[in-house]
Amino acid sequence: MDNTINNEPNLISNWLTLTHIQMTVANELEANLQEKYQLSLKEFYLLLSLSEAPYKKLKLQQLESMVGLSQSALSRLVSRFEAKGCGALQRITCDDDRRSIYTSLTPYGQDKVNKALVTFEEVLLATFPGQQVEQLLQQMLRFKQFKSK
Repeated sequence: MDNTINNEPNLISNWLTLTHIQMTVANELEANLQEKYQLSLKEFYLLLSLSEAPYKKLKLQQLESMVGLSQSALSRLVSRFEAKGCGALQRITCDDDRRSIYTSLTPYGQDKVNKALVTFEEVLLATFPGQQVEQLLQQMLRFKQFKSK
């Protein structure tokens, strides 16, 4: 019998297990971020992406893949975030191209993401043994980089 066919159920089962683990951890992260900081996971990713960007600002198009949302969904997320009135984000018109608008992280937003990062890491470390998860993630990143070449 062909080994590829025999391995398919294991491959699919392993994939489903991996996605289940990811969803479970994402739900735990979301619950903790909501409880402690009134942040959704996507809002956290938005703040984190901006905090790591040069000058702490990016165009919506740049944020799409970082946050994992379409441009329209990301625009709605930024608008809802601004509507909260917490002062974590601001929109800035580009000096070179008045049609372009940047979303920028404020000092308050940086403080919020710094605090949320502590909780984010605590949840991950409580879920996975520290050294093992770091090694596993590094292996997955190397595999992704290898496959993209």
